[in-house]
Amino acid sequence: MLVLSWLLAAGLAVMPFAEVQTGQRGVCITEWSGGERIEIPVVVVGTLPASQPGRRAVLVKLSDPRFADAGVVAGMSGSPVYVDGKLVGAVAFGWNFAREPLAGVTPFEDMQAIPVDAENPGSSPLSLSAASGVAENPLTKSSFGADGWERQNALATLFSALRGELELASLAPAPLPSPQLLPLATAGFPESPWAEKLWRPLGLAPVPGGAETLPDSTLPEAGDMVAAVLIWGDAVLAAGGTLTARDGDTYYAFGHPLFAAGSVKMPAARARVLAIQTSYALPFKIFNVGQPFGTFLADQPAGMVAVAGKPPAGLPVTVTVRSSQESKQFSFYLADVPLLQPLLAAFLAATSLSYNQGPNADLTVDMTVKAGFADGSTVSLRQNTAGADAVGRVATFLGALVALLTNPPFPAPPLTALDVQLSRSPHVSATILEAIPQRRKVRPGEALSVAVRLQPYRGPVETRVYSLVIPRNLPAGKLDLIVADGASFSDYALRSEKAQAENFRQLCAQLSRLEPSSHLVAALETREAGLSLPQGPLPGLPPSLSASYTSALTQGNVERLTTHLVTSQRWPYPWPLSGGIRVSLDVVSQEAP
Repeated sequence: MLVLSWLLAAGLAVMPFAEVQTGQRGVCITEWSGGERIEIPVVVVGTLPASQPGRRAVLVKLSDPRFADAGVVAGMSGSPVYVDGKLVGAVAFGWNFAREPLAGVTPFEDMQAIPVDAENPGSSPLSLSAASGVAENPLTKSSFGADGWERQNALATLFSALRGELELASLAPAPLPSPQLLPLATAGFPESPWAEKLWRPLGLAPVPGGAETLPDSTLPEAGDMVAAVLIWGDAVLAAGGTLTARDGDTYYAFGHPLFAAGSVKMPAARARVLAIQTSYALPFKIFNVGQPFGTFLADQPAGMVAVAGKPPAGLPVTVTVRSSQESKQFSFYLADVPLLQPLLAAFLAATSLSYNQGPNADLTVDMTVKAGFADGSTVSLRQNTAGADAVGRVATFLGALVALLTNPPFPAPPLTALDVQLSRSPHVSATILEAIPQRRKVRPGEALSVAVRLQPYRGPVETRVYSLVIPRNLPAGKLDLIVADGASFSDYALRSEKAQAENFRQLCAQLSRLEPSSHLVAALETREAGLSLPQGPLPGLPPSLSASYTSALTQGNVERLTTHLVTSQRWPYPWPLSGGIRVSLDVVSQEAP
């Protein structure tokens, strides 16, 4: 430990990459079991001037019997390597099942060059378009106006998520090509396959962990375990690594990116290693997350940079889960990184719903979301679904919504709060089988009864009768009766209008039109030409006015429409519904016999 004490007291002296020579001997410092920092002899094997595009590395061998049956341990990322008393860089990667304990070291010169920008945290990875190969809404196959709706519409992802066509993993940033692996402490979260499925492709290995107030409140030094905190509050999710160096109030760690998110704002916390789990497949450090000492501001290819001081406040999220047996409320905070917030919000929903419940249970899940913004505005919506994948669908829907709210395609106030109300129950749902109108010839102003046949899940077919009024001003001609669940109808209505929001206010207005699947909607649609404007549809325009709107002189998104929804009514149903029916009607004039 004399070498360690001397190195920490000697100040920051850096060995340039150009001076590193094969055969040089040095020492690697890392925190080990019980929170003790140890010295590991190393030998320089060689240098890799172009290990990856724009990256270089020093290859070293760990000459210590503790690594004979483990190799480089997950959590050693960032461990400083010294040669001749000078800092060469940070351990950044190793290889699973390796017979030699070799490690790649990121030159500290490259870590010092990391730019820090605290004002622009990374943006969301989720494209605001629907996934490719999206299956059809049950209404669109026989529609007359929906085919032209652009799949790039921002709301399309919400409907894709609800139908199970968008996977939860699609909310994650793109996996990094480098072979680093960090332990991810999941303190307070229930065991769930979601953690492994979501985080392992991103180079994070979920491991047992805890949260504690460490007795030593001093700032960390080189070789100490630290953590980048993603979620905190009633539970903690934090990626663990090692501090490479401290230069005044600036801290360098990891030696590789966490998500390569660029500018970030996430708490930088102390951590303490409890034990080392050795394994040829994946040796890792088991650690507790302690109190934050500052903020990580940069997540770049060469590593992460933090500054000491007050940690960021984060995005407050309240999650309430109700069932017939209990009601639980959880309070969390998400790291202020839009790139991650969609995935983190979805992870919270999935794991909260798994509390005292198997993750693959056949459930009905109802969710109400209220989002608050810096300008005082709010957006609220409700959605529900049922099935063995209900948890995944609802969680993905929430993540897609957060992606849309944190990264809309136009200026918007920051998201400042999220309240999520979840209820779960055994699977109950129904499918819309048939809609039978009282008659096919209708007159303006009269009431039309419609018998709707429903197939409850594992129950007998039932028929419910609803009534809607034919608008008085309808001309004679074709009219379509549409009966659908609320979510499918919302999807279809926006498609048929080719709705495209051009600002945040219009986006909020469109979101307010989204209906839950537990609404049964009956609507009437004419085959009347018109135009779609960001403010809403304009049906029945004269050809001259239509041409004026669609001319090159017109600003904004203007689309031609071939149909128009003239009226709609909805009725609450106790369970989620699915399906959509279209029936052709004829409007006859009052004078017709």
